[in-house]
Amino acid sequence: MMDLKQLRYFLGVCDAGSIAEAARAMHIAQPALSRQISALETALGVPLFTRMPRGVTLTRPGEELRLRALDILHRTSAIGDQVRVASSGMAGTLRIGVMPGYSAIPQLTAAIRKLQEASPAVSVRIEAMHSAEQLERLHRHHLDVGIVAWRSPFDAAFTGVPIFDDRMALALPAHWPQARQRKRLRLHDLASLPLLMFPRERSPVHYDKVVQACAAAGIGQGHSQVSVMDTLTMVGMVAAGLGYAIAPLSFQQQWKSQVVFAPATDLNIPFTLELVRYSRRQDPLVDHFFRQWEPAP
Repeated sequence: MMDLKQLRYFLGVCDAGSIAEAARAMHIAQPALSRQISALETALGVPLFTRMPRGVTLTRPGEELRLRALDILHRTSAIGDQVRVASSGMAGTLRIGVMPGYSAIPQLTAAIRKLQEASPAVSVRIEAMHSAEQLERLHRHHLDVGIVAWRSPFDAAFTGVPIFDDRMALALPAHWPQARQRKRLRLHDLASLPLLMFPRERSPVHYDKVVQACAAAGIGQGHSQVSVMDTLTMVGMVAAGLGYAIAPLSFQQQWKSQVVFAPATDLNIPFTLELVRYSRRQDPLVDHFFRQWEPAP
């Protein structure tokens, strides 16, 4: 097998046009250099040089190897620069988890644009998933950062910064009479209507807060007849007229003509989205991204 040292010796002979001249230029003994070139020819099974009375010339396989060797050594020399760029957080792939429905928040899009302007070598991959799954994947290093809600402040494994405030509201099909009434709604007013929910395992804290609000309004858990896997799909089912939901008020921008989002006097569930990282993991790219969210001194 050839190695990088043999390729450098080979290119030295190419440049000098003579094994003797190359040995002097590279400060090695001529017999040692001759053995390296012979070993390279034996490994490849072809002659690389034609030995002349005064010097050497490349054979056709030698010409081909010269082009390949120059490319290999150029790429090898660039590896150090690439690694140093990555160590500064200016290269690599940043994997971002986002709660369904929140990929378009201005804070996130502005941060990604700023990152790409400062670090053109960085690529970004965004995956939609609920908070519980994001935290699990951050812990397993399958995500780099997450945008989550309902995170326990007592879990020291994660560090987060608040980026967006939201609150829950009633999401109603636009054609329902309750969506058109001027009087402010109560959750209790909808007790006899079909309520759409998602499974508790998708976001336990979120689910529990919704169930508590429903219980306070006299709506039992058994009242929900349709279960969907995420809030964004649930609002789509509201738009289709299958029922109402308790969903983030910020979603109203995405469903202006089909779904009415209305605050309710007996529904008070504010929450904050956080940009979260796994605090026990060293990652210069994540450090670089997080610095964009730090307040100016």
